[in-house]
Amino acid sequence: MPMSKVWVGLLGLLVFSGCAGSRALCPREGGRAWSEVKSEHFRMHTDLSPEVAAKSAIELEKLRRALLLAWGTDFNPPGSLDVILLRNTSELAEFTQGRYIGFVSTTERGPLLVMSGEGYLLDNGPELQLQTHELAHYLSQHVLLRQPLWLAEGLAQYLETTHIKPSTGEAVLGRVNANSRNHVTRNGWLGIDELWEWDQKELLSDAESQQHYASAWLWVHYLMNMHPERFDAFQTRLARAEDPQRAFAQSFQGVSDLGGDLRTYLMSGRSAYLTLPLPAVSTQVAVRELGSAEVHANRGLMFLRAPGELTQAQRQEKARAELAQALTEDPTNVSAAVLATQLSSNRQEHLARARELVKAHPEDGRGWDLLAEMLSDQDEPQVLEQARESAARLLPHDVRMLTSLAQHYMMTLQPQKGLPSAKRAVELSPGNPFGLAVQAALFFQMDRCAEAVGFQRRAVDMLHEAYAPEFRKDLRERLQRYEAKCGTTVSKPGP
Repeated sequence: MPMSKVWVGLLGLLVFSGCAGSRALCPREGGRAWSEVKSEHFRMHTDLSPEVAAKSAIELEKLRRALLLAWGTDFNPPGSLDVILLRNTSELAEFTQGRYIGFVSTTERGPLLVMSGEGYLLDNGPELQLQTHELAHYLSQHVLLRQPLWLAEGLAQYLETTHIKPSTGEAVLGRVNANSRNHVTRNGWLGIDELWEWDQKELLSDAESQQHYASAWLWVHYLMNMHPERFDAFQTRLARAEDPQRAFAQSFQGVSDLGGDLRTYLMSGRSAYLTLPLPAVSTQVAVRELGSAEVHANRGLMFLRAPGELTQAQRQEKARAELAQALTEDPTNVSAAVLATQLSSNRQEHLARARELVKAHPEDGRGWDLLAEMLSDQDEPQVLEQARESAARLLPHDVRMLTSLAQHYMMTLQPQKGLPSAKRAVELSPGNPFGLAVQAALFFQMDRCAEAVGFQRRAVDMLHEAYAPEFRKDLRERLQRYEAKCGTTVSKPGP
């Protein structure tokens, strides 16, 4: 178990406390009112009071802005993240059986952060460190267009200790990660050559995984502190999508004994951290009350995705009960319909529901996306294309909708029509291997070899441990096909 986290397709932070009686119910069942709070970069569903929820969203905006200081004061990429924020750990315990105080999963719309509040959201506790780790991963992919796994995980651990000083409002970056430092002090660490091989390893034991995580943090913290100019040069090369190992070799050329210096660095206990003024963030938020069906859909999603002691069958049973109640409350609730597709493989049922959704909610892109997912290419090709186009038009900042439209044009051999959507998807999420692979395939169809190979290499670089082995294998085989036709030495494409 790497540090205080577990990876099982989602990331959670373990605690040991009994389940209390408090539950995050809908108002019809005696629970508190739920709200959706939208800030510039977060979309939050919560049962906190609207006033506290709005403040929490702004605090998350501040944390995001603090992390971005790692790459300069002017860097502020687009994109939005989904958050479910429950009032306290007792409410979250229903879904995690009292063993976790937060977790991270992925939905059809991208990353989902699930956390609990205890008065103030950003109290610098362990649950915030978990969310900060994942937020750092998400943001770093907007900068470092190619990332070896050791750098991705080491940098996320370096940034997860970021906090905002209550007294001055300043951001503090680079504090020592105590879990990782203690591990390498007790058990030693891996050399940089061994960490480069991490990308190729499919299965690691808990002990091996922990050793890799801790070693990655140590190397990043050491290079940040002792070779800052060379490390900046390394990141600059990755931001230009250069080959990572070649970029590292060129950036650290002439340094004779990195390993020996690292040992001295750790044993000396020397390190520095940065205290920087926090740039202003937007305090504009939009708040609306959620209906009971939406609350039940959220509960079903948390049952389905949360870590804990329940078996998958038990989780599905609880999620189905929430789904049934959501559909009783509102048969055309889009969130419930999306959840239903994760609990049943009855395509005709989902197709019929999707047709009703686009009639009842023609302004909701998720309904059009669901309709497209349920249609086959042979059934109604014109309706399928219309559904894909409508979903992307109604949700122009949704990476999945844009990627799905681009993929549709890829599969129908219309690369010129698909390329604008693919480019926009990659602009919004430069580290998403799905979007990168679709853009690479479109370039390949257009005989633009340099771009095809370049973007496919970026896609393979971003295949970190959250992705299924089959998907990793497929993307690597595609890269081999592209290189077989185009050659392995191609000019480097732009970001």
